[in-house]
Amino acid sequence: MSITTTGNLGPMILQSLAPAMLYVPTPTMNYITVCDKVSMPANGGTTCRFMRPRALTPPTVQLGNSGIDPPAQVPQRDIIDAQMAFFGTGCIINEQVILQDQEGVLAWVSERLAVAMRQAEDLILRDYIVSAASQINAGGGSNGDNPTNLGITDFSLVATTLDTNNAYKFMSGIEGMDRFGTGPVRSAYFMLSSTELQSDFDALVGSGFLSQWNYPTNASALPSEYGSVYNIRVLTSSEAPVARGVSALGSDVYYNTVLGKQAITHINQDGYSMNLIYRDPYYSGMLAQNATLAVKFAQAQAITQDTAIRNLLSTRLSNLGV
Repeated sequence: MSITTTGNLGPMILQSLAPAMLYVPTPTMNYITVCDKVSMPANGGTTCRFMRPRALTPPTVQLGNSGIDPPAQVPQRDIIDAQMAFFGTGCIINEQVILQDQEGVLAWVSERLAVAMRQAEDLILRDYIVSAASQINAGGGSNGDNPTNLGITDFSLVATTLDTNNAYKFMSGIEGMDRFGTGPVRSAYFMLSSTELQSDFDALVGSGFLSQWNYPTNASALPSEYGSVYNIRVLTSSEAPVARGVSALGSDVYYNTVLGKQAITHINQDGYSMNLIYRDPYYSGMLAQNATLAVKFAQAQAITQDTAIRNLLSTRLSNLGV
């Protein structure tokens, strides 16, 4: 009896694909999440201009009966300009890959290009904030460095600075509930911090830091929210900026951005916020062998309320375990 086996059929490709592709580790994009967003109209020039009125002096002096008018005030405003810039990237894919790839290469490469573009928007905002926002060095920690690790007084200092500047808060408070281990959450600004500092935040539990897990309700917490201190709610990301080895003692310095509403504005170009471009192999070379997939976008950014944002620089309580 003749039995057909893999031995007499010739070599086979003995592999089977899993039902789904594995996930790609992707950082949380906190900067694009908390900024204001506006769109610059097409054919509107190269620069988006913001105008911010200055406050007038409140009239607190009585007029009296002299009939003489007080000195007139001259309204003034600040002008903030943001220059539009263009960015893009792409992949060249051979037609044989398109024909033979079992997972549909065009679909998953398109998805990764879109994610890379959104990540680029976030990184551009992050780098701009690091370079343009005012800085405060942490001094309330206990590690003896300059700046120190974050202490409770550092949160109080930066929150008081924004409060004194009449910055607008992002989030309303959360009332306390009769649940063991929970506590109320104040109306709050956001702090954008590194995931490398999460153990430092945990060390402050009992001194004023409230873990997101101990909120009365998690309904209003953002996915990357780690907890709150005073009127600051902390969001963490692996992409938060770190300057390696630059503290007084040679430790890493972390940029913890504390901001209120309208502190930073992201501007996209109307009709150009994301362009996914596919070019068939037909358009390439003599033998039409290669397709291209690409993405391009335009954006600008500006600090639109400079009194509502501060970079709080800190080190870690311990540099072990990074």
